[in-house]
Amino acid sequence: MQLTCASHHFGEHAISTDIYEPIITMLKKLDFEVRKGSATKLRQRISEELFQLGWSDKTKIDSENDITITSMKGNVGLCMQTGNVSRFYADILKLQFMYIKDKVTAAIYIIPTKTASQKMGSNIAYFERFVEELNLYKHIITIPILIIGIE
Repeated sequence: MQLTCASHHFGEHAISTDIYEPIITMLKKLDFEVRKGSATKLRQRISEELFQLGWSDKTKIDSENDITITSMKGNVGLCMQTGNVSRFYADILKLQFMYIKDKVTAAIYIIPTKTASQKMGSNIAYFERFVEELNLYKHIITIPILIIGIE
């Protein structure tokens, strides 16, 4: 897969290369055809690969509820969005909550690029919009995030 990366609040510096480089390598080597209706299978495939790299399964953001993020490794949270664009707002809030509560120090966010999202279907979340909106809310969403766009 081809990747595009961006950083919010110096996410690339807040996360050890030992944490994010294996993800970058895995995603670049991932043999997967992005096409209409493939969003769920892509998410499952990446989740399986993350687990092999030592990332957890879904992780609760708080012990008092069942709200989760995709994965955790050490003090880094990870969210992956291959679904409806409206869902990335929930992801941002969950990561910011965990950051404020000192449960994570930074996050990785995996999301399709605009081109890939258009191949998968309509109204799918995409990298370019996510980065643009993080910039819009830069004084509200303060968690350092490394954003990885996949195509």
